[in-house]
Amino acid sequence: METIVDEPQWLRTASWVGCPLAGAGLGWFLQSISGWVASLSWVPFKGPFQLVSDIPQPWGTVTGIGVGVVLGLLFAGVWAHERLIVKVTPTRITLTVKGRTRAYEAKLQAVFLDGKELVLLAADGRELAREKGDVDRQAVAKAFLEYGYPWHDEPPAVK
Repeated sequence: METIVDEPQWLRTASWVGCPLAGAGLGWFLQSISGWVASLSWVPFKGPFQLVSDIPQPWGTVTGIGVGVVLGLLFAGVWAHERLIVKVTPTRITLTVKGRTRAYEAKLQAVFLDGKELVLLAADGRELAREKGDVDRQAVAKAFLEYGYPWHDEPPAVK
C-alpha cells in the first residue's frame, strides 16, 4: 500500500506538448520580426537579428520554428527532471527529484512544507530532507496523515 504525490498526468502531458508548441510560436515570431528589429538604430546586439533575417525563406521560418521546438523540448525536459515525486508508505518515505531517489525509514518528529520545500525532521530534531518542488499542499498532507506521519501545516517552532 502506497500513496504517490506527483504533478497531475494532464500537466505532465501538457508540458511535453505545450512547451514545444510555445517554443515554435516564439521561434516563428522572433524570426518574423528579426528584420524589423535589426533595422532599429537603438537596438543593441543587432548582429543575431540581422543574421536571422538574412536566412532565405522559407528556411528562415523553418529554422526559427525548429529552434523554438528544440528549446521547448529542452525546457520540458528540465521541468520533468526538477519535479518532486513523493511516495509514502506506512514504513518508508521516498523522494525523487533531479534523477535522484532517496528513501527514509526513520521515526519522524515533523513533516511540513516550508514555502515550496518539503521538510522531514527526524525524532531527534535534525533535518533529514529538504526538497524543493511544486507539490499539491493538500495532497501531500493527506498522504502523510493517511499513514500516521506527524504532518504540520506550518513549520514547527524551533526549540
